[in-house]
Amino acid sequence: MKILTVACQKGGVGKSTLAINVSAAFALMQSFQNPEDPGRILLIDMDKQHHSSKTMSGGVFGVVDEEDNTKPTLGKCLTGKSPLPLSAVIESSHLPLNNEDKNLDYIPSHYSGMQEAQNFLNMDTTGRFRLLDLIQPIVSDYEYIVIDTPPDLSIMTDNALIAATHAVVPIDLQAFSMDALNKTLDKIEEVQSHPRFNPELQLAGIVLTKCNLRHSEEIEWRDILVEQYGDLILSPITLRGDVHTAQTQGLDIFSYKPPRDPEAVASSNLAAQEYAQVAEEIKERIDR
Repeated sequence: MKILTVACQKGGVGKSTLAINVSAAFALMQSFQNPEDPGRILLIDMDKQHHSSKTMSGGVFGVVDEEDNTKPTLGKCLTGKSPLPLSAVIESSHLPLNNEDKNLDYIPSHYSGMQEAQNFLNMDTTGRFRLLDLIQPIVSDYEYIVIDTPPDLSIMTDNALIAATHAVVPIDLQAFSMDALNKTLDKIEEVQSHPRFNPELQLAGIVLTKCNLRHSEEIEWRDILVEQYGDLILSPITLRGDVHTAQTQGLDIFSYKPPRDPEAVASSNLAAQEYAQVAEEIKERIDR
């Protein structure tokens, strides 16, 4: 079992998009590699904006119920207000559409509940460890758990990093993003170096997202990052319209542009190929 946290201090870098598509790719890979007994994948949405949840439940027009106060939620579990375990919050996703095994689950977040949980955890001396405690009963049910985090380094991100075995940092090639990358890496190092946090946490890589490598400035930033971080820099993901269209339709890229080969993760679509490549690189590193 591996737990991958997707984290970045800056918003707008494609963090949730990466979490969604890596989770979908993992689900497809597991189905093809172990057709008799495909391992299950779980996506945990720790971001109160709940973009991952919306996609997993059917997109921006899907059903993410914030009004039913009787239902267990991630926020209630984090604050201890739900008598039910975290497993009661798990939902089964319809994605990827071209995967008959339906082995991708998710834990949704809701804005109000997660805001309340954040305030609660900030006042709790053990607040950073709440997610780690909650997921212990379910980790054996999944081959991979992917955690989407808010676009900051709040206590929710602390929870995700402390619970993880690995972290990946998505970043776009803009000047302000370099500061965000440094702050995120500093946070990961803080979690690694503190004996009570997560000394076993490993950095799986840095993903360059929304790239337009026809621009000389972005090429320069990429070269600087490769020189500084070497093989931690994973294959780039280009800014492509198909990714935005897939999001609008509430789909991962592999469902929006499915392959003709029923046993292929990605079609010939360039966006699908790029996300499949990054997912394969991440999987290879966390499986070591």
